[in-house]
Amino acid sequence: MSADEGGTGLKEEGGPGDREEDAADAELALRVFTGDERWGWEFVQPPAPPAHRDAGNPPVYTDPSDSEVRSAQERAMGGKNTSSSGCAILIAGIAAFAAGGMGAAVIVVILVIVVFAMTSPQAKLRAAEHRLASARQRARNDYEARTKAWQQRLAAHNAEHLRHNETLETWFPISLTSKPSRIDVFGGTGNGWASLLATLGGPLLGGGQSVVVLDLSQQAVALELAGLAARRGVAVSHVPMPGALLGQDLREEFTSEELAEALAEALASMRPPGADIDLHTIDVDVVQTVADLLEGPVTFARLAAGLRVLLRVYDVDAQGPGALSLSEVDSITQAVDLLGQGERVQNELRYVRAQTELLTKAEAAATPDALASGWWRPGGLTVVTTEDLVQRRKDLTDRFVFFQLLHTLRKRAFAPGSGTLVVAGADHLGREALETMGRQARTAGVRLVFLLEHLREATVQVAGGSDSATVFMRMGNGEEAKAAAQFIGQEHKFLVNQLTRQVGETVTEGRGTSYSYQRGLSDTEGFNRGGGWKSGSNWGSSRSSSTSLSRSWQDSTNTSTARSTTTGENLTRVYEFTIEPTQLQALPVTGLVLVEAGPGGRRVVFGDCNPGINFLPRLSPRPRPSLT
Repeated sequence: MSADEGGTGLKEEGGPGDREEDAADAELALRVFTGDERWGWEFVQPPAPPAHRDAGNPPVYTDPSDSEVRSAQERAMGGKNTSSSGCAILIAGIAAFAAGGMGAAVIVVILVIVVFAMTSPQAKLRAAEHRLASARQRARNDYEARTKAWQQRLAAHNAEHLRHNETLETWFPISLTSKPSRIDVFGGTGNGWASLLATLGGPLLGGGQSVVVLDLSQQAVALELAGLAARRGVAVSHVPMPGALLGQDLREEFTSEELAEALAEALASMRPPGADIDLHTIDVDVVQTVADLLEGPVTFARLAAGLRVLLRVYDVDAQGPGALSLSEVDSITQAVDLLGQGERVQNELRYVRAQTELLTKAEAAATPDALASGWWRPGGLTVVTTEDLVQRRKDLTDRFVFFQLLHTLRKRAFAPGSGTLVVAGADHLGREALETMGRQARTAGVRLVFLLEHLREATVQVAGGSDSATVFMRMGNGEEAKAAAQFIGQEHKFLVNQLTRQVGETVTEGRGTSYSYQRGLSDTEGFNRGGGWKSGSNWGSSRSSSTSLSRSWQDSTNTSTARSTTTGENLTRVYEFTIEPTQLQALPVTGLVLVEAGPGGRRVVFGDCNPGINFLPRLSPRPRPSLT
């Protein structure tokens, strides 16, 4: 039996399920702590198969010519008058009758009728239509065979490229090409931050860096990273605040002036912007005076007792944990007149005393790592948490520990790339405090990561600062999502705003029939007379008559069909958000959008920081190659 990680109960060891879970956790820790620094994973869809060289040349169906049918139709339409054929049959029958009798005549007539039926225009038309139908069927079968072969070639081509795509890497680690000294993370949830810290912190600790996490969020965002680090044998320290401060001699880390400045800065950050700067001066004078006059250790309890002496409310007989010696009481009492007795000073003195005593009422927690200077262990993880049931004490603790870390950065220089400081839930500290921490961390050579839950007016002014990158996670609030989308930027896009399709068909059919009849009649009469009276005379007359008759028929049919299809597409160039606010609101818990100005210009990357991605196949150890 062994205690579980939270110390809330017992669990049995040795079961098959426990061993499998332990093996999975150990494998996850190994993969998370292996490789270069990464902020998440970028999914890249394998490229679509390139078009086959014949993709734009599908088989074309060619309809056989129907000229023979049209010619036969014309002949059939012109052969409606069959009287000549009938006469031919009749003459043939009479001739056969004269030559061979009735039987022969019948046979001849039948043969002639058969020959006529086979050679008639209608028969020729039917034969031509049959040959056209057969040709069309053969053409259709050939077209279908060629189409099937074409489709098989394209399918084989696509299948080959898809098989190749299955061997390509699809998940690429996201790295910061600009190497910024500060990264601001806006939005997200406690679980999302925990995943981000595990994904980011694993390679850092695996590479021997020092990582300090100041968790002001009360969401245990470093718990997952601490568990994985412990499995990899990395030193993990937990410093609970404010309890860890109570037993420490602040002189080990601060001089009297530095302690006074740190506490005054913490108190000043609680005031609205633009408050009277004289209050900061009063706070420094009051705290430094007491700290200078304390002969023993400078703890918050003894500091609060000295402030009570300045207010003349210290009870020597009721000595508590912050008891002062008589000489200390005398020394501080003599300094009362030096600070002044004005109402403004007295009011501020009461405020400082009340805030300091508020810290002394916290539950003490003995830890050897209370001093910020001892949190930076090479290759180690230090998690500093601030939790308290009293919100005012929690707020003051957040601010003092923040400025305690700031003081450490001012006094100590780190080798570049050797330390990373993560501050989670620092929204309430104000823009000036965040910017001061950013400048000092850059000077000290420490990379700073802010995890900020909201993107409000003060934090919007922090985003995109000098030598920084920005990460956006899920933004639940609509106004904050809109502000994030505006920060990410806009770009020109071409959008389809109208689609038109017109289909037309025109069918024209005509039929014409003409008939002409001509009849001519000619009558000629002549008289001839010759000779004389002596020789006699002769005469004669002639007359001729002729009749002509002509008839003609014409029957014509024409049909035409015209089809037209017109497709139109109108595009409009618009200037819109690169990422819509609704997309930021719908991000997964571990989803993120990275914005940075790198060597190749400003880039926006979608990613996911879920540590479980390390188990997915086709995972690349290197970032995605630049497209520029």
